Amino acid sequence: MAPPPQNLHTRGFQALIGPERWNALLSHGNRRTSTTTTRLLDQGAPSRIVHAIERGRVRVVYTDESGNEVLVAVRGSGDLLGEYAQWDDGEHSASVWPLEPCTVTTLEASNFAGFIERERLSDTLQRYILSKARQVGERVWRAANLPAEQRLAQLFLEVVNADPGRPSPTVPMSQRLIADSLGAGLRSVNLLVSRWKDIGLIETRPALITILDPAALSRRAHIR
Repeated sequence: MAPPPQNLHTRGFQALIGPERWNALLSHGNRRTSTTTTRLLDQGAPSRIVHAIERGRVRVVYTDESGNEVLVAVRGSGDLLGEYAQWDDGEHSASVWPLEPCTVTTLEASNFAGFIERERLSDTLQRYILSKARQVGERVWRAANLPAEQRLAQLFLEVVNADPGRPSPTVPMSQRLIADSLGAGLRSVNLLVSRWKDIGLIETRPALITILDPAALSRRAHIR
């Protein structure tokens, strides 16, 4: 198995357990590259695998009975996918789609559970899972209480922070996907993106936005 890509900006579960044990975890799975059309996890499917993200960003979405999608989270390098269902032997509560080509290591649930037990990481894993649960609550509050521009800025920062080692901060999303992720109208997102482009805050290409002024974006998100 080839050595995993190096990332000096550790985050997620990798940051909690350290690079040595993270690499040991990866050695128990199989690495593959997933495109934006590859669904990594399927909502409602039984838990048989856990993904460890080595590179790239993904969106976690819940789909209701009418087919409407709600963005649950954005995950990136150092994160786990599917550990919720593996933890309680349940079904996956959401689907996961790459936002860009991703490198992931896929572990059989039994191999993942065995590693966690051998390394005595059960408490660490539980802490990681609880931190994810708190983020969902924060997202619900933002959707109910914050204006569209502030929520857009926070979404962009969430996507950027899921890949902190990238030379230039980017958001690999179309404006339609951004609108759907915010539960906002496409026209309102188009207007905000156009305004930010005019003032030099961002640069746009099809399905890709580059952040030119992260400090200004942070101010719009009201993050100090």
